[in-house]
Amino acid sequence: MTRTLLILTVLAVLAGCASPVSTTARPDDYYTSVDAGPAGGSLFAGDARTLSDDSIQRILSYRYEPPALSRIALMPFGREVWSRWSEELAVAAANMETEVLEGLRASPRVYDASYLPSILVPKKHSVPYLREAAARYQADLLLVYRSYCRSFDRYRLFRADESRAYCGVEAVLLDTRTGLVPFTTVATRAYTISRDKDDNNFSETRMRAQLDATAQALGDVSDEIVSFLVVADSPTVGQLRPAIQF
Repeated sequence: MTRTLLILTVLAVLAGCASPVSTTARPDDYYTSVDAGPAGGSLFAGDARTLSDDSIQRILSYRYEPPALSRIALMPFGREVWSRWSEELAVAAANMETEVLEGLRASPRVYDASYLPSILVPKKHSVPYLREAAARYQADLLLVYRSYCRSFDRYRLFRADESRAYCGVEAVLLDTRTGLVPFTTVATRAYTISRDKDDNNFSETRMRAQLDATAQALGDVSDEIVSFLVVADSPTVGQLRPAIQF
């Protein structure tokens, strides 16, 4: 009984129209407390092999503001699977990408949004390689995201079988100039679909549900990025400090 209640609770949370989980802007009091306090240092000597204590202090006390006008490059993390099932799903996947780009371009802070050409995607997905790829593309910001899904199938006796997909999109925004990741977000969506007579098999039905849920979640991520670019540049956030490079 307890297990059943737990499962129902989790599904109720996932079933919301959208449940974005994203970073929030720092309050001005944070910078006052950091600047006034001592630099301190790591309690672990091995930490200095990657970043020095002074560098970490400088990074944490840096007040970020996005560029006044940006080109955003998008890079999916992982393989896209929907277009392998049918022409209909391939078209739907292309439409999803187009809608996301249009949503980003609608921001007055974004003059261009496009997917990073596959030939520029680095084999190693570490921050230094991602920064270099974005810089070669002259992208001010790089939006890296990955999607994940879970499907629950319902087989009906007198009605068409259904598939319900719970999908999420996890995204990070990388600033090419500074190497900072000033914003992250996770959005989840649920979508139920009935098997269509034109589906080759029920697996295609399942993929259609996942694609629709992912498209909605990715749209939420796009909206979150647009909102962040406006809020982060608000005068209440603070004055821009000299840029730092990592």
